[in-house]
Amino acid sequence: MWQYYLILGLGVVLLVWAVYSFRNTMTFLNNGYKATATVIDFHKYESDGEVFAPIFTFRTKDNQLITYELAEGNDPPAWEIGETTTVIYDPSDPSKVSLYSYFRLFIWTLVLLSISLPLLVIGGGYFIAARFLL
Repeated sequence: MWQYYLILGLGVVLLVWAVYSFRNTMTFLNNGYKATATVIDFHKYESDGEVFAPIFTFRTKDNQLITYELAEGNDPPAWEIGETTTVIYDPSDPSKVSLYSYFRLFIWTLVLLSISLPLLVIGGGYFIAARFLL
């Protein structure tokens, strides 16, 4: 029985973490500015072969030039030099940048929710079933 308390507690903790992540993402989206970034180069890594991480550059609203390297790479490169995309950045700290896509912005919220909801159903379901069936 204690296992169900543990499962339910873990589900609640992960749900709270998901809500916190969602709140931070929404604050970032509400306060951030969009800009068009251009791939200017690739950073080549050696990891079981060559991996290429794109390096973007964009201008902020106050005309400051910012360079941003994507945290992951591909082989072959998923981007081409000169290709553009939309980024969103924090105006108070332009080094805080994210590609403007649903998956990149909400990945942690989605992962945490997908783990917490089954835990809540299993942990909470036990106590609901025990109340009515036992």
